[in-house]
Amino acid sequence: MTGFRSETTAAISAVREALHLAALGTGEVHAKVGRDVVTDTDIAVEDRLRQLLAGASPWPVVGEERGGDVPDATPYWLVDPICGTRNFASGIPLFAVNVAMVEDRRVAVSVIGDGSNGDVLMAEAGRGAWRALEDGWEPLAASTSSLIVDLGAWSKSPAAREQAARGVAEAIRSDRWDVRCFSTTLSLAYVATGQIAGCALFATPGLVHVAAGSLLVAEAGGRVTDAAGEPWTLDASSLVCAADEHLHEELWKLVRGDQR
Repeated sequence: MTGFRSETTAAISAVREALHLAALGTGEVHAKVGRDVVTDTDIAVEDRLRQLLAGASPWPVVGEERGGDVPDATPYWLVDPICGTRNFASGIPLFAVNVAMVEDRRVAVSVIGDGSNGDVLMAEAGRGAWRALEDGWEPLAASTSSLIVDLGAWSKSPAAREQAARGVAEAIRSDRWDVRCFSTTLSLAYVATGQIAGCALFATPGLVHVAAGSLLVAEAGGRVTDAAGEPWTLDASSLVCAADEHLHEELWKLVRGDQR
């Protein structure tokens, strides 16, 4: 696979360097708001990603740690330097580096670095999803062979947490799904790579966490919607994705509490 956009190749290089920085360790861990934490490495990785992306394109960056303003008319980058910071800070390598480029109010490019194994996954809108190899590219394809799902709330809303609790409980009662919890980005990436069947986020934690993964799943052949079953957009406050239409229908009913 060749002929990627210049923004894509720049993001791939940036994410590879970010994974190397993350491999050096967390540095100090600091409290944010509530149970959230941030490490010195989160900040260092975001700063380096901003520097590299700014050197490759004129588009502004909106990041998890440094913030930024979403422009009205130009493309822009969304950056989550360490998605899964609690895991990362605890020495659990279930985290990801997450970069997406938004163009015309749609995710056009996504690149995800898997902190557990160093894989770099990427997608361009309309051109498929791929894993970067040393000497080329391997296409990604969502698969129905797994019954593992990740169900999460990621919200301070009591209503969203209650809905998530009901969904997880129903998944356990059904004796069909194996419920796991990774990190937001990794869960979406694992749907795209065929490692898990689906992921439901009853309330999304913000675009920097889900934009890259949403495109990766869609380009790998999965279905991505919001909790109402409508096609996922940047304005959605929830996300349901699965490897195919049938699994998505099952997971969507689980999210809605409709098991009939």
